[in-house]
This record gives sequence, structure tokens and C-alpha cells, in this order.
Amino acid sequence: MFDKAFEFISQGEYAAFSIAIVLGILFNLKNILSFADTYKKRRIELLKEAVSVDSINGNLKVHFEDEIENEYFRLAHKVKMEKVVRDACIDWYARLNRELSISHFIRARSHLEIRDGKLEVKISTFDRIGYWYNMIAGILLLLIGFPFLAMTNAIQSQSIVGIFVVIGVSLFLIVFGMFLLSQTFSVVSAKRVQEAIEG
Repeated sequence: MFDKAFEFISQGEYAAFSIAIVLGILFNLKNILSFADTYKKRRIELLKEAVSVDSINGNLKVHFEDEIENEYFRLAHKVKMEKVVRDACIDWYARLNRELSISHFIRARSHLEIRDGKLEVKISTFDRIGYWYNMIAGILLLLIGFPFLAMTNAIQSQSIVGIFVVIGVSLFLIVFGMFLLSQTFSVVSAKRVQEAIEG
């Protein structure tokens, strides 16, 4: 992928070069993240060893078992959730016959709380304002960034440094726009969870 990227730059295809670099990082992100998972798997093995030791206090063993569950959940879903909230989400996921994806519960975790032993969804006014701000700003940045990136091939008089500046600004706008849009996912999922558990 990176060889192809440098082939693009030697041919003056700066937009294609930028896209190839971004794709190269995205495709290798899994390998980067798997390195971090190795540490977590080692922690699970240590906790399992501790649970099997007879001399360890019973309450401590229960705590270690909770930690093992927590680590497995984190490995599977790449997030950490409080045990009572996690258990309530899994319970609702089963009660809904798995019709609502567990990923909605996970994305909505910042809006979930346990009150009187029941799972509740809390979407504040600030969350709603943030949702609309991120949605509008994200779309605007993408609408500016993509055409700006597409224009780099049309720039003939600019120096190579100037072209890289234009590409850099374009990619920043696109990435930041996508980031802002991704911040709306938790509210969307929270609404889905709220409809499911209250309906």
C-alpha cells in the first residue's frame, strides 16, 4: 500500500497519494491494536491463576472473577463498562430476543444508568444540543473537505509544499468532520435503547 502511495506522489497524483496513506494506516490499525490486546490477555491469565489458588480469600476470588468477565468484555467490544450496567444491558439484549444489537447498548453506555435496580436512559439537554452541533458541523466540514481535496489535482501553479498544505488541510477537515459525526452515534443508540426498553 505504501509503495503504491509513493508511486502516486512521483506521478504528481497528490490526492491519490493522500488517500493511499490514510488507507494504509487504517488497514494496519488492526495490527497496532492487537499488540495492546496481548497485554490484556496476559492479565486474564494472571487473574485465572489467582482464582485457582485455594489460599485466596473467597471475596477476593469473586472480585477476580468479575475482573475476568470485565477483561473478556473489553477484549470482545473494545470498551469498559461498569458491571451492573453491563449485566443489565446483556439482560435487556436477551429479553429483546437479540433484535436490538448489543452495539447500541455499548455505544449508548454514557447515557445508561441503573436507578432502583432498573436500566434507564438519560439524554440531557446538553447531549441533545451536542448531537445537533456535531451533526451540522460534521456535515459542513465534509462538504468543504472533500471538494477541497478534489481540487488539489487542478492546482498547477502551486509549489509542492503548497499542495501538501492544501492536502493536509483537506484531510484535517475530512477527519475532523468524520470525528464530529461519530460523536452523534451515542445519542442515536441511546434513543434506540430507550425506545426498546420503554416500548
